[in-house]
Amino acid sequence: MLLKFAIKDYIDDRKFKNLSENTIDDYITTLKEFKKFCIDQQKVNIEDITTSDIKSYLISRQEKGNKPATINHHIGNIRTFFKYLVDCGYIMKSPAENLKKIKTDIKIETFTENQIMQMLKYYSRMKNRDKTFFAYRDYTMIVTLLGTGIRRGELINLRWKDIDLINNGVTIFGKARKQRTIPITEKLRKELMEYQIFCQQKIKNITQDSYVFCDLNGKQLTTNAINQIFKRIKKVMNFKDVRLSAHTFRHTFAKNWIMNGGDVFSLQRILGHSTLDMTNVYVSLFGSALKQQNDKFNPLNNIEI
Repeated sequence: MLLKFAIKDYIDDRKFKNLSENTIDDYITTLKEFKKFCIDQQKVNIEDITTSDIKSYLISRQEKGNKPATINHHIGNIRTFFKYLVDCGYIMKSPAENLKKIKTDIKIETFTENQIMQMLKYYSRMKNRDKTFFAYRDYTMIVTLLGTGIRRGELINLRWKDIDLINNGVTIFGKARKQRTIPITEKLRKELMEYQIFCQQKIKNITQDSYVFCDLNGKQLTTNAINQIFKRIKKVMNFKDVRLSAHTFRHTFAKNWIMNGGDVFSLQRILGHSTLDMTNVYVSLFGSALKQQNDKFNPLNNIEI
């Protein structure tokens, strides 16, 4: 079977399974690059692709500057692709089956309290002074990211009907369309209520089905639009030591949760992690507060030994 038709079949299957647009685009990007590499090596049939071919492709990505985390992301996407081909009976064995991910130096960037305050004060001044829709929206976006730890895609897909302003909860549709409900603080509830009233005044036909973070016409923001917002913040703030992105807000939420004594299982549920692996990374990096919690709550404290 030609590789290009195998990729098309795989992408069609991902679409049929109703995966998110971001996930599908991610698969398309990886497999498009992989197909180009294979064609350059005169490998056009899936049966001819070997483990060595995949390793050579990954080495070529390293030579182009891809970081270990990005390489591992490619490995995951390629593994899933070839597993699908095996499941469908197109090939007998996956050449990516025994491909191991490479070791990475774990580095998670987070905002300092001072950096957070700089961003909030900047947008708060804009909101109160200029009273523009963009100031209100971007300010509320930052507060929402800081107060929930949700992903960029989850933020984009958030609708007003997903927010329960009476019971202080938000329903999130995460990766693989998995649904979870997370609590929100009273502070965030008030900010969202104020923003909703402002939207109703500025945008026509705002309903419960409307997207929370939209443009002036009420249309859903794209991934690129979100990225452009962060680029503007980055230019104004000029932070030297941290990347300005939705994921940095997510990391910041997780770090503060752990350092303030929050439990790992609740954090896993709020962040929507399918396993504890990633959640435990936050514990290992930011768990200095765990010793204090252990000293305070350990059951041996009340037992005579």
